[in-house]
Amino acid sequence: MPPDLPPPPALFRRRLLVVMLITGLVPLVLLGFLARQALQELLSVSLAPVEQVLEELSTGLAREGHSQAALDEARLNLAQAELARRALARRTPMLIAALLLVSATVLTAAAVLLGRALTRPVSTLTQGMWSYARGDLSVQLPAPDSPRDELQFLLVQFNRMGRELAAQRERLKSAEQIAAWQDVARALAHELRNPLTAMKLALARLSRADGPPDATRIAESVSLLQEEVELLMRMTRSFSDFARLPAPRFQPVALRPLLAEVCALYEGTSPVPVELQPGPEPTLSADPDGLRRLFGNLLKNATEASPSGAAPVHLSIEALPSSVRVSIRDNGGGIPQVLEGPALTRGLFSTKPGGSGLGLPIAQKIVHEHGGTLRLEPAPGGGTLARVELPLSPPPAGVHP
Repeated sequence: MPPDLPPPPALFRRRLLVVMLITGLVPLVLLGFLARQALQELLSVSLAPVEQVLEELSTGLAREGHSQAALDEARLNLAQAELARRALARRTPMLIAALLLVSATVLTAAAVLLGRALTRPVSTLTQGMWSYARGDLSVQLPAPDSPRDELQFLLVQFNRMGRELAAQRERLKSAEQIAAWQDVARALAHELRNPLTAMKLALARLSRADGPPDATRIAESVSLLQEEVELLMRMTRSFSDFARLPAPRFQPVALRPLLAEVCALYEGTSPVPVELQPGPEPTLSADPDGLRRLFGNLLKNATEASPSGAAPVHLSIEALPSSVRVSIRDNGGGIPQVLEGPALTRGLFSTKPGGSGLGLPIAQKIVHEHGGTLRLEPAPGGGTLARVELPLSPPPAGVHP
């Protein structure tokens, strides 16, 4: 069992032990009580009347002058029988108690062994479910090909479920890859259309045959071509950087100083001021470079969305029981509806001049690698509210929510 997996509760074993002890010991106790009463009744029979008869017989034989050897032997046997009766009467309760103790021990051992036999498949299922919860669907539990009882049948069906889930995940992965390529194709088509159209117009101006070449027209067309080529190069670099984002390297990070550092970068360059609200100072396990890129992209979007002279962009930190939430609020035009999950990476085009449309996908990727969530929602009173929730501890390697 994994070290971080808590053991299953032993309530079933305790109940099974109690039930078996009650159902086994109650009849034994009643039977022992009845046997004790019967033995006590049997052993309480006194031998005094027999002794009195022997005494009268001895007196008669003495008066007639007969030998009393046989009578003396009978008296000796009677005395031995009386001693045996008294010893048995004393030992009967102890014998019955010893019988009950042995029976209780045997029943307890049987209940423990039966409980382990019944709960062992449950523990095995728990380990399998824990592996599935961590994303490892390749785990196959030890189970016979032909189950002999209901619990073995359950293990066989669990393995079958795991194989079906693994196959479905592969199909879903393929569908997601196809959908991702479709999104990339739409984004590229949208982003490339404008510069390619401008380049086509510039080439058309150069190739006009309505007069002799004009130096001014040639210079303007070449300048336009250079600008559009530079735009295409910037877009290419943006997509290349997105594809080469490094894997996160987790370490303890003090969140407030990191956010203050990111705010300082935009303090003098953005058209609106940026304010980090007072609050808690949590420390979480994260990739500091990834967090700088994440909050830098969100803060850049917030400052660009806010008109010049608008109210400051506010950042706030909220400490939760097992996570931390960072909220960024701007005072721009806002968004019509909540955006989260796949909606953040659908339609990777930008409405800003020279933008690549990769800011939110990059932010979503970094949040996803940290096991957190990113949500954009209309802010009360106008503007957009970006909420980033990150766990204090990173997810297991290769496993994301």
